Amino acid sequence: MSPLTILRIEKLKTFGNVAGSDDHVTRNRETPNADPTKENVRLIGGEDLRALEEIVKEKISTLLHRPRHDAVLCTEMFLSASPEYFRPKDPSLYGQWSDSLMQQWALASRDWLAQNYGSKCVRAELHLDESTPHIHAYIVPLNEKTGRVSHDAMFGGRGGQGRIKLSKLQNW
Repeated sequence: MSPLTILRIEKLKTFGNVAGSDDHVTRNRETPNADPTKENVRLIGGEDLRALEEIVKEKISTLLHRPRHDAVLCTEMFLSASPEYFRPKDPSLYGQWSDSLMQQWALASRDWLAQNYGSKCVRAELHLDESTPHIHAYIVPLNEKTGRVSHDAMFGGRGGQGRIKLSKLQNW
């Protein structure tokens, strides 16, 4: 099996969703499959120690229009690669990986997030405390043209266009 890029997105529609996701990613909530002896690394947003909810609220406050009641306030993006990429000699060795491959991938992912989302990507956290390295990135889907948050404008809505945009993201 050849290595695969893994990317999924999740819509966070309430500040409660944003805070809950932040608690999980920063390990303020118990995570049974995480190794507490391993450190995770903040790749983007390390200088801002505020809660993610506060950061998202501040970003949204710069808009011309208040978000609709059903708006996506923040998009959580999960980035990883298959075990075959991180452990080419033996993908079954969970919790182990090539440090050089992991660092190459993490830096390329960080750079890709910065290049594609700029200041809209308010945080990216590299998790090294689970079986395979992965990144949780938070993007506030600001649409400067309309002065609104718009997940659909950034990532595509339901139907064909959304699938096409998301499919293109898989091939970076």
